[in-house]
Amino acid sequence: MNKIVLNFATAGLLLAAGSCHAAGALSFSSEETVDSSPATVWKYVGDFNGFDLWHPQVRSSTVKGASNKAGAVRTLKLSDGSELVEKLLKYNAAGTSYTYTSLKSPFPIKNYVATISVSPAAEGKTLMKWSATFDAVNIDEDIATEMVAIALNGGLGKVVANFQKPSAPEDASTAGSDAAPAAAPAP
Repeated sequence: MNKIVLNFATAGLLLAAGSCHAAGALSFSSEETVDSSPATVWKYVGDFNGFDLWHPQVRSSTVKGASNKAGAVRTLKLSDGSELVEKLLKYNAAGTSYTYTSLKSPFPIKNYVATISVSPAAEGKTLMKWSATFDAVNIDEDIATEMVAIALNGGLGKVVANFQKPSAPEDASTAGSDAAPAAAPAP
């Protein structure tokens, strides 16, 4: 009996270890245009240990190892009190992108690997892209995908809002008026 339990435990550990960096069968990708230069947006989102500065559901981030070097491990405390532990796989400052994997998650997914990148867009703006692959664990694949979508889109939305330029105020004399413009005074 003990040998059977040991075999199952060993098999489970090997599967877990082998799947830590494997790409999942499901994927989700989202992108947004940010109203700022790529260099400025990268300063905001490019630090692997800086998620708490821009993701609305992350309350704190701590890192073991050099923050932007492959192998760094960050622990994210979420607003609901749960915790994510993620490992940096690749960091490319010149290419303004990084890829990481989840080591521990409260969510019913595994084999989570994600990449965040920024690139130039028209009119001096930035295209920020966040993509992930993952597998669902004991949950419908559509629900797992929706959970990832909410997390990624929440972060992207916060970045867009942070750089959104205020709208120009309307001229008070014409705001809300459908009336014809006043005639010029007679000479």
